[in-house]
Amino acid sequence: MAKPVYVHFEGLSRPLQLGNCSELIDRLPLIFPGWQIDTQTSSTQTPIIKIELDKEGNYRLEAEWLKEATSYRDEVDTLCALVARVVKARTLEDMNLLCLHGAAVEIDDGLIIFPNKYRAGKSVLATCLAAAGYRVYSDDVLPISLETGEGIAPSIAPRLRTPYPDNLDPQTRQFIESRVALKGERYHYLDLFPDLLAARDSRAPIGSFVFLEREQGVQPELRPISESDVLRQVVWQNFAREVDAASILGRLGQVVSKSQSFSLHYDRADDAVELLVKRFQRQESADDRLARRALELQSTELAAVDIPAGYLLRRNGISEIKSDSEAFLADATGSAIHHLNPVGSAIWNLLGQPITIEQIVELLLVAFPDAEANQVEADVRKLIKTLKAKNLLLDGPRQVGIRGSG
Repeated sequence: MAKPVYVHFEGLSRPLQLGNCSELIDRLPLIFPGWQIDTQTSSTQTPIIKIELDKEGNYRLEAEWLKEATSYRDEVDTLCALVARVVKARTLEDMNLLCLHGAAVEIDDGLIIFPNKYRAGKSVLATCLAAAGYRVYSDDVLPISLETGEGIAPSIAPRLRTPYPDNLDPQTRQFIESRVALKGERYHYLDLFPDLLAARDSRAPIGSFVFLEREQGVQPELRPISESDVLRQVVWQNFAREVDAASILGRLGQVVSKSQSFSLHYDRADDAVELLVKRFQRQESADDRLARRALELQSTELAAVDIPAGYLLRRNGISEIKSDSEAFLADATGSAIHHLNPVGSAIWNLLGQPITIEQIVELLLVAFPDAEANQVEADVRKLIKTLKAKNLLLDGPRQVGIRGSG
């Protein structure tokens, strides 16, 4: 049996150990382009991930946080699993990161995120956008800065399941086939680096969330969806569970509230690309976009909102004064009238759109999986009661709210 080889990835404090499969080293730059990857024949550090090729020809993969090892026959399947483990290891070591399952493509200096689950078509759509000349940040996992809310490019090659969709335009199919860098039984990795894959640790603001709904024979259409529905989905799809849950909920709430949100109903990915580019590409700077967003909010200040029965909405004109992870709510005169702890601040963010107590409780239980449901509900109801008593909330259907930017 050959001696193990130790692989050190930039950004990870401990190595990957390869046993009897050092040939995988040659594949790593194809999957992690732009990463600094060093190899050694010995190490004093305990490996965080291990891969060993056994006598039956199976790649056995272990990770420090997994109770059981997983085995793969195909080399590329093994590398796919390794990618997931490396990303997980990075989140374990960096408490300033969230990680979302989803693809992300940069259009006009902002990221369009497709936060869908397994086999939802996000990788194909991201690749079709690359074929149209747009930079891919991620096709599967997107790190997000807890500090700024920006998306961070992991610089991992896009992976497509085979066979490709049979309704791709010929030029798109030719683009994909010309970019294949690594072929497996089920997956192909593409080489988009450096022109169409964002460089490692590049950052960009998040502009929109787009959920994919493939429907045979339909023309592409974008349909607006509520912030609460989006937040519920992205909370589920965040897997940086080691990060403080209140920080996760607070940051994701802020990111979603500042973004546009749609469901995309489509059949052909190329047609969807045409619609997305038409909808999201703007010839303006990031500052111009923020100014436009502020004007849009101001223009809705006097628009009446009919709050559905059972829903709550924070009143217009209430300011949130933040100090670290806590906050004070202030009325129009600027007087501090209520102190919020981190969870209370996160709930206040959720109340920026009509939402029910039950929906708030559901989101908190996702963020705090070890919490007792009855206690969470009791705490939420207590806070809502206090906010109502201080005249900070509108309660449907007895009141018609004035939707504003406060």
